[in-house]
Amino acid sequence: MSWTRTIGYLGAVFCLFCSTSIWAQSADPHAAHKAAMSKPHYTVKTANYDIPDVQLIDADGEVVALRELLESEHPVALNFVFTTCTTICPVMTVTFAQMQRTLGDAAKDLQLVSVSIDPEYDRPDVLKAYAQQFQAEENWTFLTGDSNDIVNVLRSFDSYAGSKMNHQPSTFLHNPASKGWIRIDGLANGASLAQEVTNRLLL
Repeated sequence: MSWTRTIGYLGAVFCLFCSTSIWAQSADPHAAHKAAMSKPHYTVKTANYDIPDVQLIDADGEVVALRELLESEHPVALNFVFTTCTTICPVMTVTFAQMQRTLGDAAKDLQLVSVSIDPEYDRPDVLKAYAQQFQAEENWTFLTGDSNDIVNVLRSFDSYAGSKMNHQPSTFLHNPASKGWIRIDGLANGASLAQEVTNRLLL
């Protein structure tokens, strides 16, 4: 075999290996979530969001006006999850639970809100079981609703990724004394998130 043919053959093998690796990564539905979990740090910034005037449904099947809930006199911590997620969502949910325990009595003044990005599956009964699984306190509200309304909410918080499998871990904090929001991108642990809440929401 000539060098030209040998090089051509090796090149073809290399291209096949690369394409196979890329296919393997794209075939993993949790690839985006795993990539997010591999990042050791989180970032914090301030942003303004226009909360859509939509009505969602909580784990008890009650209608909730989202804008009214998020713009109340209580400080708010908000995230987006879905119950069948096996990567970042349970981590984010555990982090909220850890944050509540770390804050102790101060957490009673904090309104926790988790909005499902899989409203077709995450109906109220599913959310209720999920909340019980993570021992959510009374001031932790789990919401679902119409798919179009959920997409509207995601877009309003600059968190729409086109697919639930591509969504990124973000937490949003709101101080009722401020118009803006604090956006935390990445997987902060419970202690770090509690500290951010204490420092930025003045609990």
